[in-house]
Amino acid sequence: MYHVQVAHLDDHAYHRHMDRPSPPRDRLASRQLDLILLIGALLLALLTAVIVLDQSFSFGFIDRSLDVAMNSLAALAAASLSALALARYRESGQVAGLFQSSAFLLMAWVIGLNVLFVTVKVDGVLGLSLGLPEQLPLYVLSISRVATAGLLLVGGVMGLRPMRRPPDVPRVLLLPIIAMSALALVLYPLRDLLPAFIDPVGVQALIEEPRISGALPGVTPVALLLQGAAIALFAAGVVVYRSSHLRGGPLADRYLAVALLLAAFAELHFALYPGAYSTLVTTIDALWLAFFVVLLMGIYAESRSDLRALRGAYASLDRLRLSEAERATLEERARLARELHDGLSQDLWFAKLKHERLVPQVPDEARELALEVTQALDAAIAEAKQAVATMRAAADRERPLHEVLAEAVEDFGERSGLRADFAAADLPNALAARTQAEILRVLEEALTNVRKHADATVVRVSAEVSGTMLLLRVIDNGCGFLPADTHDDGMGLKGMRERARLMGGQLQLFSEPSGGTSVELSVPVTEAVLV
Repeated sequence: MYHVQVAHLDDHAYHRHMDRPSPPRDRLASRQLDLILLIGALLLALLTAVIVLDQSFSFGFIDRSLDVAMNSLAALAAASLSALALARYRESGQVAGLFQSSAFLLMAWVIGLNVLFVTVKVDGVLGLSLGLPEQLPLYVLSISRVATAGLLLVGGVMGLRPMRRPPDVPRVLLLPIIAMSALALVLYPLRDLLPAFIDPVGVQALIEEPRISGALPGVTPVALLLQGAAIALFAAGVVVYRSSHLRGGPLADRYLAVALLLAAFAELHFALYPGAYSTLVTTIDALWLAFFVVLLMGIYAESRSDLRALRGAYASLDRLRLSEAERATLEERARLARELHDGLSQDLWFAKLKHERLVPQVPDEARELALEVTQALDAAIAEAKQAVATMRAAADRERPLHEVLAEAVEDFGERSGLRADFAAADLPNALAARTQAEILRVLEEALTNVRKHADATVVRVSAEVSGTMLLLRVIDNGCGFLPADTHDDGMGLKGMRERARLMGGQLQLFSEPSGGTSVELSVPVTEAVLV
């Protein structure tokens, strides 16, 4: 993840940033979202019908404290959602986040002012009091909802069709608030000239009986027109954000589609029972509170999704780091193999040739010492060859595992003069480079011990996969020994056991005097180590 100031990106960088492809959702996700929307619409429609038709239900009731509490929570939620959407825009460059932030900021501003006016007790002066209700608060609230729906819809459309140029952030955020505030200030002196939102019959019904059953009488065509526009915009937002989610948009779009469905029904309830006055708690407040709860759930779900994606990215980076380290190690082994072959091995051969020319001139009493030098040179040359062969085999990640092991056993037989047999069954084609190299080193060390210490004539090597374990056995017919009499730092056992431990496996040693020796290596073979 990275942070950018999108407002300062050049055109080329902006297009590259915005055109990142996103995989579409599968059909199951589409069906689940459609099912949620369908069930939600049916339940909300049923609730609305019950309130309208059943005289025992009401759209609203009086409770000043609850009204202030619910509006305060709504303002806090709207402000939080605005900040989160803006942060997402600045981080990802998705223009939809900027328009969503503007919409939520406008909601927070309007609701927050309402709470402020009630708190400082000027609601009666501004016509917000249920005792002296005026038309202006209804207009301000309705127009702000239309503007909110329009901003959310534009954001959804921008998510489907990115803008060619990045928008001006302060203008998008502040212009709706400034325009709404200016409109309210202009209309306030003219409030008595405004067309009625609710006619006198409806106003009287609100004053006399706020718990009136059914729809409020006297809602004018002007009110229905404004509310119809808000409902249409919110409904269009449901369709747009559904499409955005199914096209691979943010997970929050799924929740936003559901939330906008709640908003559309909240505006429908407002059209049936306009209740923008202090102390009056209505189903509209409950639906808007549910709107914010759904959106906060979406933020939580998206944060968890982002966290899972971040953990997956860290795991991928860790695998890449290990792979790069293994590649560097294998390249260094290949370089050392070339150095050994071209340097040390050639020098040893040259020393052996010179020594063989000197042997005939050595006095008889020094012949035994000369023979020891010859044996030492032969052993050094053999060790150099073995090291070169091991390093080259470890660096070759393209060859199958059984081929690498078979070549190591064959090479050992040619160098040692012992009969060396190899058998393999059900081996994977290849293992992770590091695992394959470590297995090969354990095999080479075990064969070296056979040549140096076992006094054997035959050595048999077998490899097979049993369950989830790869088993490698090196068995000789040598003199054997008592394992209790050995030390881990002798015969290379400590190094072999350490290599087995690094691979997540274990190494076992079985031997008895005159009974030969068996070395068994077991290594887990899982998808984590398979190439």
